[in-house]
Amino acid sequence: MMKGVKVGDLVRVSTKIDQDGIPKDRAGLVIRQLEAVVDYMDTQKQPVDVWLIQFTNGEIMKFHDMWLEIIRRA
Repeated sequence: MMKGVKVGDLVRVSTKIDQDGIPKDRAGLVIRQLEAVVDYMDTQKQPVDVWLIQFTNGEIMKFHDMWLEIIRRA
């Protein structure tokens, strides 16, 4: 799989992922990068490699970028 995902990219979720709501074409638009507290000594949220994807069927789900293949860059 490809790294370097960014908001606006058209992506396909790996066929290794089986989750209700993923459409047959497995394609969706990256709409946001998620943030989390990475260092527990610091409460600042940092971007992580997890992205919100809005699929062609309207479902919105989150996936780590290791499961995403970029179809078309933004």
